[in-house]
Amino acid sequence: MPTVGFVGIGIMGEPMAIRLLDQHPLIVFNRTHERAQGLSERGAVVASRLSELGQACELVFLMLSDDQAVRSVVEGPNGLVKSLRPGTTIVDHSTISPKTTRALAEHCAAIGVTWLDAPVTGGDGGARSGTLTIMVGGPRRAFEQVLPYLKLMGEHIVHVGVVGQGQTLKLVANMVSGINLMAASEGLQLGLTLGLALPDLSLVLQNSSASSYEVTKVIDRVTRQDYQAGFSVKNRYKDLELAREMAQQAGFALDLGLAGERAFKEHLDAGFQSEDEVSYIKRWTESE
Repeated sequence: MPTVGFVGIGIMGEPMAIRLLDQHPLIVFNRTHERAQGLSERGAVVASRLSELGQACELVFLMLSDDQAVRSVVEGPNGLVKSLRPGTTIVDHSTISPKTTRALAEHCAAIGVTWLDAPVTGGDGGARSGTLTIMVGGPRRAFEQVLPYLKLMGEHIVHVGVVGQGQTLKLVANMVSGINLMAASEGLQLGLTLGLALPDLSLVLQNSSASSYEVTKVIDRVTRQDYQAGFSVKNRYKDLELAREMAQQAGFALDLGLAGERAFKEHLDAGFQSEDEVSYIKRWTESE
């Protein structure tokens, strides 16, 4: 059984790491060491340096915020490539660009390390319950070897092709869900502005052709007036931006994707970057 490491103990990373730790010993690292305190209390070993984790582990999971964070952890001055041994597998659950993913995979392959891109969807609730959807790009043999670990964190797990294809599918899915969330917010706010009652909007929007996961999420958050970040405005905009870049590289013309990116950038610039993406509904009523 390989020694397992987990880097990135955030909103998603902590519950995912907990589910691994429930079944396997785990070494964890987070740049802000205090964030790993809860895992330490559960029995995880907290590495003081990335090199300590890299030298000890044959299987390393990453859950980081963006391309820059992943590059820093892997290739930075104290990055994992300086300490990992040949035969190690990295499973990256972060959502980053396919281009960055392929570059990192090539760098790791040069030192005998296998890279699987395995972004997830399902939010922090799915991370806690182990019901995430995980889309994986990379060598099938490596995928099959890590599948038992992925099943501890996810319910729907699919191998979608070569390195980078996991990120490609995630960005397509996130673009669709982002546009859906904006449509749900706009429609709900229009109805409220026109004097419709929230319970009536809730009943009809969730039990008609307008229904969707994002409609339900928006209505739930607005009903509870809860805008604490599960998936922040900053992260949603990052994914819309990456989807646009990916489409441009493919020569694919986005219509709604471009409009959604511009609108969400306005919301981010209005000061909502740290709130949940559902705060998009405030763009008609508030400014910061």
